[in-house]
Amino acid sequence: MTTLIQAANLTYAHGGNEVFSGIDFEIVEGDRVALIGENGAGKSTLFRLLTRDLTPHEGEVTQRRNLVVGFLEQEPTAEPGATVLDVATGGGAQDETDAIEARMRELEGLMGTSDPDEFERVMEEYGDLQEQLTISEQAASGTRIEDALVGLGLGVERWDEPYSQLSGGEKKLVGLARLLSEDADVLLLDEPDNHLDYDAKRWLEEFMKSHRGAVAIISHDRYFLDRAVNKIIELEDGVAHVYHTAYTGFLKEKRERLEREAELRALREREMKQIKRSAERLTEWARQNPKFAKRAGNRWRILEIKRKELEAKPRPVLDRRTVDIEFNARRGSTIVANLDGVSKSFQDAAEEREVFEPFDLLVTHGERVGLVGPNGAGKTTLFRLLLGDEEPTSGVVKIGPSCKIGYYSQEQETLDPEKTPVEVVRSLRAYSEPQALGFLAGLLFEYQDANNKVGNLSGGEKARLQIAALMLQGANFLLLDEPTNNLDIPSCEELEAALQDFEGTILTISHDRYFLDKLVERIVELRDGRVRDYPGGFSYYERHEGEGRLLTLGAPASA
Repeated sequence: MTTLIQAANLTYAHGGNEVFSGIDFEIVEGDRVALIGENGAGKSTLFRLLTRDLTPHEGEVTQRRNLVVGFLEQEPTAEPGATVLDVATGGGAQDETDAIEARMRELEGLMGTSDPDEFERVMEEYGDLQEQLTISEQAASGTRIEDALVGLGLGVERWDEPYSQLSGGEKKLVGLARLLSEDADVLLLDEPDNHLDYDAKRWLEEFMKSHRGAVAIISHDRYFLDRAVNKIIELEDGVAHVYHTAYTGFLKEKRERLEREAELRALREREMKQIKRSAERLTEWARQNPKFAKRAGNRWRILEIKRKELEAKPRPVLDRRTVDIEFNARRGSTIVANLDGVSKSFQDAAEEREVFEPFDLLVTHGERVGLVGPNGAGKTTLFRLLLGDEEPTSGVVKIGPSCKIGYYSQEQETLDPEKTPVEVVRSLRAYSEPQALGFLAGLLFEYQDANNKVGNLSGGEKARLQIAALMLQGANFLLLDEPTNNLDIPSCEELEAALQDFEGTILTISHDRYFLDKLVERIVELRDGRVRDYPGGFSYYERHEGEGRLLTLGAPASA
């Protein structure tokens, strides 16, 4: 396999703090690489080093000559009045075609050289550019962009919409479609799946498998990492470990590696104790007989060398400190939510748009229900009906009288951006400041972050603060809208474990298929205005998609 990118002894520091050091790996043709690690481990920084937007403090990144690297921007720029299709096509592919043709004309002027080595170099570069030109012309034709837009959930009917009116997530989809259409040799995708529904994730999985070069992705979607990647690079404690496997295999191999390292470290520590005891005995004997002094000195020197070698290697941590999550709630009503003949429509400038037809739905105490469906199907609208923020067009929504709702918002608008996490906690529970800081420390908030304004926090910190608020509210009916989106994998696993122990009722919107399989035992699907019920987790739903029981007006409402 041809090596496309090679990282050798990469070291990078930010603000005087070392992010990682001594990193070595390569990306070859056919690689489908997942870059994983806790939030703050340096994943996005490493991507920027691979694109050469950043320069390492030590080491180097080498690329195959004429390599085309595509990097997903957070949000494409747009001219005023530009449509979705305008921004997706963007002239980028045509600009690239023009640049390639201009360089080819320059090379044609150099072909008359009498230097054989120079002539060979010119012809080789010219041949490479001819291949790039073919790819660029395909991208400029628009076919790839249109396929990508449709595959990612932005159908033809949306292409003429003003780009400025799209949500942040939809703008990122436009940027992703534009990038995928360029057919770069190496694609670097930084959390592209946060705003994708199931259909779009499946499309992206198939795209990655069929891409002619290599793809590296930062993602916390463990289901995606099991289905779409063949190599995992984990950043942990400032170093990188490479595993030639998908996510499930990575978990097994990592555990085995840590156990081996722990056993080896214990063996070396025992050896050092023996050397120390020997050195101490020889030192004691040397007080009586000087001929032992040299042997004692040698032992102490060996001990110091081995101590430095051991300290240079991080101690293997089998069970890392993670967020401390626990939900406590009193038993609520047996009937938690009863939707009777509920429908919802919106009137826009042109026509009335029906979100869902009249249906009955019953959710009872202790159920864990996953709410799924394409983006725009009405999942968040259904949450707003349950919260009382929207009124149904027809029908009645009833919440059990002793049910207390706790709401986790994907957009995090439940948090006051001007408050600090300490103030949020103290507004929900009669804690002193030290008690609030201690509580937040259990959710991995450092003192500085706990006293920072919410508006300045990262997405992961806001997610953990929302979880903290749910813990303090004592809710027995949790409405969770994409709760894993901004969490790293260890935090997702702790949240799953806490929700499995929760004795109340859960209704969650999630595109995290791994999360759904671990947590829910019932799926309610919204699609094309209809509501279907599936008596199982996500894997069951995926096997029986389209076969669920249709929840219509007057039909039995319970699974």
